[in-house]
Amino acid sequence: MDPQKKIVVVLASIATLVAFFGLVRVVNTPSMTLLYSGLDSAASGEIVASLEQKSIPFEIRGDAIYVDSNERDQTRLSLASEGLPSNGIAGYELLDSLSGFGTTSQMFDAAYWRAKEGELARTILTSARISMARVHIANAVQQPFSRGVEPSASVTVSVKSGALDVGQAEAIRYLVAAAVSGMVPEQVAVIDSEYGVILQPGTASNFSSGTGELDARAQELRENIERLLTARVGAGNAAVEVMIEAQSESETVTERILDPERSVPISSDIETNTETSSGGAGGAVTVASNLPDTGDNAGGGQTSSNQSQSRERINYEISETVRERVHLPGDIARLSVAVLINHETIVDANGATTTVPRSEAEIIAFQALVQSAVGFNAERGDVITIETMQFPTPPVLGTAASAGFLSGYAFNIPAILQMAVLALVTLVLGMFVVKPILTNPAPQLNQLPLEPMAVLGSNAGYGSTEALTEVPALENTPKDPVEILRETIAKRSEESGHLLRNWIETEAQKQKEQVT
Repeated sequence: MDPQKKIVVVLASIATLVAFFGLVRVVNTPSMTLLYSGLDSAASGEIVASLEQKSIPFEIRGDAIYVDSNERDQTRLSLASEGLPSNGIAGYELLDSLSGFGTTSQMFDAAYWRAKEGELARTILTSARISMARVHIANAVQQPFSRGVEPSASVTVSVKSGALDVGQAEAIRYLVAAAVSGMVPEQVAVIDSEYGVILQPGTASNFSSGTGELDARAQELRENIERLLTARVGAGNAAVEVMIEAQSESETVTERILDPERSVPISSDIETNTETSSGGAGGAVTVASNLPDTGDNAGGGQTSSNQSQSRERINYEISETVRERVHLPGDIARLSVAVLINHETIVDANGATTTVPRSEAEIIAFQALVQSAVGFNAERGDVITIETMQFPTPPVLGTAASAGFLSGYAFNIPAILQMAVLALVTLVLGMFVVKPILTNPAPQLNQLPLEPMAVLGSNAGYGSTEALTEVPALENTPKDPVEILRETIAKRSEESGHLLRNWIETEAQKQKEQVT
């Protein structure tokens, strides 16, 4: 090969090797996937140290740690067995480091309450919505003459999205109160790090800041109404808005009703007296006393009397009814519902569509359905408004999307890139290495600067195809051209072989060009 071709071959070989090693590296490089993210520095450092100890390859991108996708699940289980990632909050393990020597009662109490705060924070963090929690317990030191001192606590939480709802705040309050002896739930304050106080100490609940709870209840009522109306008017033909006014203060209402038309006996007293008396005529002398005693007039001088008396006393009172109602914060004070329904669309026999307003009977039926769905109460001032109007038709923008030719095929981009690199390496190897070697033409006889052969046995080269025929013949002895060619080939076999090979390759090239 000439120097230029040698340089091309060397460069092509180097490019082939570089591409080959690059392809091998791409194939052997693991596909990294997320292991953990959003951890604090202490927890991330512990995980990195454990991965280095286990010789597990990993990458750090910002606050995220990536490992091989094939080893991710096994790595997570292995780290979990070591208690990683730790949330950075110490619990009862703080008590393990305390020994009996050199530990005073004050030191033990401080470590005990710190451990309890850590355990409560860990329990609160088990909720999927809470990302951070801190618990502070204020427990007074027990003194001999102290009375009426109750412990209190405050909990600060951070929610991943939105605000902490009041129901979950109440659960946190009861969790902390039940874990501390002598603590009542009303002495626990729950604070959202973004939205402020959720539950104030000394109160059952504080709904003034719990807008998330009201929004959730309004959303639930809105979905219930839309589900009912969609079954009749169709999807997209009804718009519903619900507003809830909640009771923000605790209120106790006592009602006393007196009914003068009705009397109620409150007491009854019945008294009965019976008197019986008997006696004779005394010492008076009468005609009867001088008569002899007979059966008829026996006892004629005796008298008797019987007296019975009964008295009943009944005390009546006016009818009275006493009612006591307690309105707690968070109760619905007033409910307002607004419903907008699209006109009814009618399609005639020719396919033309027309819109007509809803009938009054249908509106009344919708009114009854909405009242039942929201728990309508006229006494507290609930308002439900239903109107029917024509919804505007949105303009059609663009064209409808249709499935493409390759939509039914799933493409693996990394595999396609690896195949493309392999194909490129193969193409470069074939174009710049194999093809130049196979298509290297033999030296042409007509390109060699040789002088015409004067003598058959001279060492001069050949310059044209006629040089072989320019063989000096014997004087005055004509020879057959075929015989001269045979002799020349026998004496110059190497040059003849090059010439014949050149003829064959030329003829083959011409045939290929004719075929193409």
